[in-house]
Amino acid sequence: MAAPKANNVADDPVSYGEVAVAGGTVPICMAGEGAPVILLHGWTLDHRMWTPQVAGLAGDFFLVMPDRRGCGRATAPPDLMREAEDVIAIADFLGFERFALVGLSRGAVVALDVARRYGSRLTGLVVSGAPLPALVPREEVIDLDRFRALAAAGDLERLRAEWSRHPLMQTHSPAARALMFEILADYDGRDLLTPSQTPGFPREALAMLAMPVLSLTGVYDTLWRRECARVLGAVAPRARNIEIPQAGHLANADNPATFNAAIAQFLTPKAPA
Repeated sequence: MAAPKANNVADDPVSYGEVAVAGGTVPICMAGEGAPVILLHGWTLDHRMWTPQVAGLAGDFFLVMPDRRGCGRATAPPDLMREAEDVIAIADFLGFERFALVGLSRGAVVALDVARRYGSRLTGLVVSGAPLPALVPREEVIDLDRFRALAAAGDLERLRAEWSRHPLMQTHSPAARALMFEILADYDGRDLLTPSQTPGFPREALAMLAMPVLSLTGVYDTLWRRECARVLGAVAPRARNIEIPQAGHLANADNPATFNAAIAQFLTPKAPA
């Protein structure tokens, strides 16, 4: 695996590296000190979506934020079925025997796949806005065929504009809106041109998750995502469900103070009775 390429500046709290995975590399952004936490971004985004978490959590945790394969500066080709292995490769490279995992939206799908396949490595699992069609019948429409056609035609401007109007991309603060538009402007659609299978999570698989699970959504997320989070909170043995106020699907950016506080409280070790 490639060694981290440190890019530390005296007043810059983050450093950067890259990890070799099947077919290429995934870049990682690192910040903070403390218990390790890997954070996985959602579709059309990259590691920058976690900027509000660097500001709020890096004082207590060591945050590792990759660009998932097919996204951002990753050179590894898109393949959702291999991303759990990428997470383990990152953890092994950084020497994490155990770590916490946070995922939002499609990143939550990857996080759940890690939990199912490598659960003994996780100290805790946070999933926000997870799509779980095997658990709750899908009531939300994402016209991936339309977006795929736009990507194939090279019409990325229209693709980005149409996706920015989807309910999942609606933000509820000026800072969140600015951050998401900044990241979306760099989305190149290459994952749409190499579609891959998506891991599925039937009820019996989620009922076998042994680690503590925090299932989140924003109160303004879609009704289907909120129901997915509620049912996950009821099915996983050690799970609980929280809704973040004044936040939509991108709850980490809409209301970072409450989102960060929920994660910090969940991941902070409890004193023995």
